[in-house]
Amino acid sequence: MLNSAELIRRLPLLDGKLHLYEQLNSSNDRAAELVREGEGSGTLVVAEQQTKGRGRGGKSWTCPAGEGLLFSFVLEPDYEKVYWPRLALAAGLAVAEAAERYGVEAEIKWPNDVWVGGKKLAGILVEGCEDCAVVGIGLNVSVGKFPEEVQATSLALEGVGRIEREALLVDILQRLIGWGSRCGSGFEQLVEACNKRCALRNEWVQLYEGGEKRVGVLRGISSEGYLVLEAEGESRLVAQADSVRPLLGELGN
Repeated sequence: MLNSAELIRRLPLLDGKLHLYEQLNSSNDRAAELVREGEGSGTLVVAEQQTKGRGRGGKSWTCPAGEGLLFSFVLEPDYEKVYWPRLALAAGLAVAEAAERYGVEAEIKWPNDVWVGGKKLAGILVEGCEDCAVVGIGLNVSVGKFPEEVQATSLALEGVGRIEREALLVDILQRLIGWGSRCGSGFEQLVEACNKRCALRNEWVQLYEGGEKRVGVLRGISSEGYLVLEAEGESRLVAQADSVRPLLGELGN
């Protein structure tokens, strides 16, 4: 179990807003309940295990108890709700930068995953609740093995030795707070940083937009936070998409 006193020592703003659980259905659901009960920005919900953890589009998220960081953080953005989905990029960047401190080269797979070597290291789910945004993050820390059909990895599998999860969690939160504040004004700085770590950039991909299959070359992330897809010599901005997957082949220029 994570050490609550150590977390608060490292990040005092968590005092009185930290909720640790051995097991939850979903940290995002519990955080939303707390918001409806009157808690607000800075509330942190951490679960050692989730029984009904979910990702974007209702996909499930599982991680063995105590072998990851499964948490939800509440923010009260000072920008319009239309910009809240940008927090997925801010969270992905926060995780990627924190992983890089351990020598792990992480990439951001638009719109809500963190990859290492084409395998999923972390997933992100941003949801609104009243005047708050709930940012959920699931990060594989010390998982030693995944089922063959699961294309995932962990910090341990990437060669990182002993990890103090309290320090890692605080690092991610501090970066999330910083980058999250730039999802309104200053967003161009966040986009620039994400594009430097953009997975599948200049590679052929397929995706589903509104149920319609599209194929093209992923050119990066636009100034609005959308995916830039080039097909037949024209660029298209994709605001929402499911199943962004690589295809064989790459366009180098």
